[in-house]
Amino acid sequence: MTEKNEQLREQLIAAVVKKRAAIARAQEIVVRLLEPGIAETEFLAMLWEIAPHNYIDVVDEREISKNCGYPLCSNALENVPKQKYQISATRNKVYDLTERKKFCSGYCFRASEYIKAQVPTLPLWLRDREPRPSFQLLPRDK
Repeated sequence: MTEKNEQLREQLIAAVVKKRAAIARAQEIVVRLLEPGIAETEFLAMLWEIAPHNYIDVVDEREISKNCGYPLCSNALENVPKQKYQISATRNKVYDLTERKKFCSGYCFRASEYIKAQVPTLPLWLRDREPRPSFQLLPRDK
């Protein structure tokens, strides 16, 4: 094997190791976000190390365990509506409640969607080349 081929092989191995480590770290964060009592600063710091599908997994897993899908909320899901759709006569619209039912309140739903829109789509193992964005929480209604 030539020296150039050996270098390419080592670079490829290093890239695979880096990718696996990033994916493993994202899985650790998903598990951590299933627990109650996450601090806002810790939550915002974790967003850089997960992909959008990881965040969706967190919301889904929290709902399955009967907790509000928003990781910063510690409320249990109670009185979940059975219907799939809601009709608004005033707006003359039909709303699909499938995603909304995963949250304890309208605020938690909106806050979660706000966070989900901020989660970077860049592959986890390439993020060290990019500047880290400043994530923001949805302000509480007054």
